[in-house]
Amino acid sequence: MASTFQDNEIEEFWSELFSGDSYRSDINDIASNYPQRKSLTVDFEDISGSNIDFSIYVLDYPDRCLEIAKKSVMSMVPNVLRPGDDIKVRITNLPRDATVEVRNLRADHLGKLVAVEGLARKVTTVKPRMTNALYRCARCFSEIWIPQPGMIRKEPLMCNNPEGSCNRQATRFILDEKESLYVDTQKIEIQESPEGLRGGAQPERLTGYVEDDIAGLVTAGNRITLNGILRSEEKSDRDKSTVFEIYLDVISVEFEQHEYDEIIITAEDEQRILEMSRDPELFDNIVHSISPSIYGLDMVKQAIALQLFGGTHKEMDDGTVMRGDMHILLMGDPGVAKSQLLRYMSMLAPRGIYASGKSASAAGLTAAAVRDDFGDGRWTLEAGALVLADKGLACIDELDKMTDQDRSSLHEAMESQKISVAKAGITATLQCRCSMLAAANPKYGRFESDMPLSDQIDLPPALMSRFDMIFVLTDKPDKKLDRDISKHILSTHQRGQARMAPEGEKFEDVDIQKIMERTDNIRPVYDIETLRKYVAYSKRINPIMTDKAMDLIQNSYLGIREMSKDGGSVSITARQLEAFIRLSEASAKMRLSQTVTEDDAKRAIELVEYYLRRIAGSDDGGFDIDKLMSGVSSKDRKSVDVIRDIFNAFGANDMSLDEIIQHGLEMGVEKEEITRAVNNMNQAGEIFCPRPGLYRRT
Repeated sequence: MASTFQDNEIEEFWSELFSGDSYRSDINDIASNYPQRKSLTVDFEDISGSNIDFSIYVLDYPDRCLEIAKKSVMSMVPNVLRPGDDIKVRITNLPRDATVEVRNLRADHLGKLVAVEGLARKVTTVKPRMTNALYRCARCFSEIWIPQPGMIRKEPLMCNNPEGSCNRQATRFILDEKESLYVDTQKIEIQESPEGLRGGAQPERLTGYVEDDIAGLVTAGNRITLNGILRSEEKSDRDKSTVFEIYLDVISVEFEQHEYDEIIITAEDEQRILEMSRDPELFDNIVHSISPSIYGLDMVKQAIALQLFGGTHKEMDDGTVMRGDMHILLMGDPGVAKSQLLRYMSMLAPRGIYASGKSASAAGLTAAAVRDDFGDGRWTLEAGALVLADKGLACIDELDKMTDQDRSSLHEAMESQKISVAKAGITATLQCRCSMLAAANPKYGRFESDMPLSDQIDLPPALMSRFDMIFVLTDKPDKKLDRDISKHILSTHQRGQARMAPEGEKFEDVDIQKIMERTDNIRPVYDIETLRKYVAYSKRINPIMTDKAMDLIQNSYLGIREMSKDGGSVSITARQLEAFIRLSEASAKMRLSQTVTEDDAKRAIELVEYYLRRIAGSDDGGFDIDKLMSGVSSKDRKSVDVIRDIFNAFGANDMSLDEIIQHGLEMGVEKEEITRAVNNMNQAGEIFCPRPGLYRRT
């Protein structure tokens, strides 16, 4: 049972604490600067360091303790005289056992001091709330001050003037709005952090009210800890209800100082992490720990493993910010385990959010303007999936199913990592410093081998160019590969069945021990919790590139640029050069290395060249990035030039497609290229069809 304290003992403790040097100077500062400064912040460790029993008592009976603390401070500040004026005592840095998840708040917590961590999902504008109302009697004009503790304004019942007859009969009271006292109030809706949720649980929300000098500090998307007293209020139904709503009466707000603070890394964890970093097989082990139930996809898993660690966020002398986060797109046939990989990564990443493009709107991914329920129904911002994944990983499935308007909102989010909102009269900028792992299906449901790849991707080139890497996953019949995949899937299911079997039970024709040994390669080398801690620890590293690594990347980049023939095609752009840099930085961070070495650069070069060869490989063995990034390859542009020449020479009248093809073949251009170029020119408005089958210059 907790110790009990009398009022004089509580007062004595606060007086002793506030007489310390640091608090005395803070109180003197408040006395000098009141009302610009009107809060005294007390670190909970100072309370527990002085008296452990009293610190427990403060958590259990915060109202009583804080009221006496306020009186103690007020006695030291002589210039606070007006009724209703006071100085707040704000306790911060509550212990871990006082931190409660929203879903775990119970009736036992009512009236107690708790800390709740999460994301500010919805934040209203700051509004004045009347705390002390000044009324004047309509007959004798005497002043009556009425405290206003709740949300509904209270009026005096009778005049308190002892002279005259006002107090003996009902009278009218006039509210003096100008002279009444107000406090700034803001309503915050906090949502549980996604990293604490597992198994697809719906994040719970809690409403908190912040007042006075801490109102207006929080914006939507902030990761915060609210320290406050849990209170209950009756539902505003017509009938009186016995079920109450809960809210947090916030005493102090703490902003997250460092990313991944939620993941606690102990000294033993740190020792194990440093041992892991020295393992020469580290990279292969981490890749093998990424969704081992999915067969193959080695290069994709390597890229995703590096995305998990990410490059270095940089800020230049002129204020320019360079993103370190990588964006990866998986384009693939149905059934190649794209969605499974995305869901696994959203669970593995220390801060992961999963969203489906088919069911998400621009508001669902970026931010929504919603009406608040604070009284006047004003519009306020609600953070979407990308904002909630700030400093984490956003996994977006079915990117191709989004509408064009929704997709366009991703452009700014991916490149500048900010979301500019201009909705319902609100103009704001929210942070979304996250990596994006997206998946999409081909335009026609499955990749066709006889069509150019770029024609089968139903994504705008401007969006495609913002991805650091794009992987194409095809599902073509292959005897050996099919045998390996089917064996892997069957082994995975068999291992799952063996794991579910009751321990010690014998089965006919089945040896569970052998099954577990035979399928041991499906088990991840590092469990999810270890890997999450390792990734969180690696975020402390900011590696610097060595001159040798820099030369290696530059030579590779320039070598690919030289493949551009006669300036007709562009083999690689500066955006891919940045992908080289981010991948090599991530490789160094994975090893917890302070420098980016040649090996890191080689790993980055191998990955970039692999994906370029798959999606932008040209017939002559080089690369043509234009085919993907602008939607028109250099060969198509040359075909367009040929068709222009044909129209200049023979196009006085309308020309049929057959005539154009005939002239094109004579000029050495293939039939498919001519057909594709005619379609491109028709879409661009350079030529049009006056009648079916005939074309004319515009």
